Amino acid sequence: MEEIAKMEQAYRRSKFVIIGHACFLAAACLLAVLVRRNLKLAPIFLFTSLAAALLVFGKDLFKLFYCRHELRRLRRNRESS
Repeated sequence: MEEIAKMEQAYRRSKFVIIGHACFLAAACLLAVLVRRNLKLAPIFLFTSLAAALLVFGKDLFKLFYCRHELRRLRRNRESS
């Protein structure tokens, strides 16, 4: 039971981190669009900022997916016991 509580806490924390990253990503994309329009840069500039964000935040995404998977597994094992 204690293991499930720890995993739920880790999952919630991870979810809030991802929400924060999503807000930052939205602001960064908005800034990239404005810079691209003002400096007449190629459309690849926006894709580059998206790709960089995915590389930086990828670890946190995988952590969220892992926590969700483990939490489901623990709950399923508890119910079958």
